[in-house]
Amino acid sequence: MTRQEPQTLSTRGSGVRPLPPLAPALAHLVLAGMRQTFAQRATWLGRALFLVLILIIFTRLWQAVEAEGHLQGWSARDLIWYLTLTEWIVMGIPLPHLAIEAEVRSGEIAAVLARPLPYLAAKVAEALGAMVVRMAALGVTGFAAAWVLAGGLPREPLGLLLALPLCFLAGVLGTLCYTLVGLTTFWLGDSTSVSWVFQKLCFLLGGMILPLALYPEWLATFAAWTPFAPLLSGPGRMALGWDPALARTTALLLLLWTLVALALLRVGWARALRRLDGAGG
Repeated sequence: MTRQEPQTLSTRGSGVRPLPPLAPALAHLVLAGMRQTFAQRATWLGRALFLVLILIIFTRLWQAVEAEGHLQGWSARDLIWYLTLTEWIVMGIPLPHLAIEAEVRSGEIAAVLARPLPYLAAKVAEALGAMVVRMAALGVTGFAAAWVLAGGLPREPLGLLLALPLCFLAGVLGTLCYTLVGLTTFWLGDSTSVSWVFQKLCFLLGGMILPLALYPEWLATFAAWTPFAPLLSGPGRMALGWDPALARTTALLLLLWTLVALALLRVGWARALRRLDGAGG
């Protein structure tokens, strides 16, 4: 008796549902993630207000530091727009690891795996839909706040045009990274510590608050070899001037690290399934 492929299972009288085409199903999940996130108005409005609060605090700080002449050739306006882009990315990235962790710890993962769609692909699709809504809401709020607080656009505002696609690519990479964080739940039972470490590395090696050019040379060089620099500092630098060469380099690095993240997800998911089977899940 030959093994029947899932795609050829008959629905006539068998009660078995065929597997849906993957691309349309994932597109539907992206839209579902967008609708769900848009419906959570209190959440993304709260994030938008928090972004404005952060910009207000650091605007006052940098204006005071600039008055003392300690910005080493940078201006408070430069840094306000830089922070707007990096915070836009950080706050626009959803946290799919929380949903993965909840399903693993509750045991619901066994029932979810019985669904016809690939589990990780579905989680990433939903998270990307959430990311689109978050970045749209935060982008409008952040750019308006930066305009007011900085007293206008950056010195070379055309750089912002290069920042838009880079920030979106960074959001995709960040979403995949948090999905990877979620997989650690299969081994650790709790991904909180891993997500905390990831966030701190973004803060330090990504140059979330200050451009890497202001770092000690050895630290900036080390950070450039990690995914955190193109994730945050690369797009943020576009607020400091029109630099197509840097934009191309940042885009290539983001794409490269995205491929690495996808490969790690593939390997990590295969091992997570083996661990789940070994545990009787």
